[in-house]
Amino acid sequence: MGRTIQRLHKNPPTNWDSDVVVSHADGGILPIIMAWNRAKREFLRKINEKPDLIHVHTATRFSWYRKRKIIQKASKQKIPTIVHLHSGAFEKFGRGWIGRDISRILNQEHVYPVTLSEYWKEWLEEMVEKEVKVVPNPYRRGLIPISTKQRDIKMLLLVGRPSPVKGHSLAINAIKQLREEGHDIYLHLVGTNERDLNPKLRNIDGIIAEGWIEDSELDKLMSKAGFLLMPSKHEGMPLSLIDALASGLPAIVSNACSSFINQGGVVVSERNIQTWKQEIKKQMNDIERWKIMSKNSRNDVEELDPENDKKRWGAIYNEIVEINSKNQ
Repeated sequence: MGRTIQRLHKNPPTNWDSDVVVSHADGGILPIIMAWNRAKREFLRKINEKPDLIHVHTATRFSWYRKRKIIQKASKQKIPTIVHLHSGAFEKFGRGWIGRDISRILNQEHVYPVTLSEYWKEWLEEMVEKEVKVVPNPYRRGLIPISTKQRDIKMLLLVGRPSPVKGHSLAINAIKQLREEGHDIYLHLVGTNERDLNPKLRNIDGIIAEGWIEDSELDKLMSKAGFLLMPSKHEGMPLSLIDALASGLPAIVSNACSSFINQGGVVVSERNIQTWKQEIKKQMNDIERWKIMSKNSRNDVEELDPENDKKRWGAIYNEIVEINSKNQ
């Protein structure tokens, strides 16, 4: 979500300027609380300046609990507020009283919900009494397809925070077993340090935990890798997958990411070590198919380039400001 915010901040729609209030920090509960307290003070100061529009990005759990207060304050000030739902877990999260709270907040006047896909739009429109916009995430500016001639099919890449929903354990164990069977493959973990892993998954041959790295370093890894692995339990719209496909990197993904894969990868229907191990081995042994997937992967993210994203948001911003001015 943070990468999406920064991309939109650096590439705002034509005739729009943007500013960012950061409400999250890594490192545990205390840094998160301190970041949130700073963000609240900054937000209250900015809301008094009467911005033309507020764009709130939110996931589930603590992210929603924090952001809902911002949404309510903005609505009371009659400032048009986009509520941009990112997490692929909202369906599970939004049950019972939490679902009723989401519905109440999003149904407030001057609030405009946006989702990443048609699936989440349909789900949300059953809860709110207004139109829900769909804006997919774009891939990062400057990415170009890299030929398989420059890639190493034995090098695999997994990008994501060290959360159980991302499937690190599944991927690491699958690679570990393949190496034990004699396959010379290795897996780079980006966004995860060695200390973030379960002790049983640390210091395994062939597993390289890179931690958080700059985009330039990630680009180097993406340009060399043979496959991106994404065994996630659920996803919103993963930027690492969109970026990988845009750069010609084929992907092996779980059902949670199936809607993003057509020509540029394969979907593994089950989330267990044996199934993933067999699928990885199968794909690595099919060199010709790998080359075809790499060549065609950018077709899967057609229209998700930064310029089209800029136009989409520009049209939505302008429309919302116009609607909101008529409703005041």
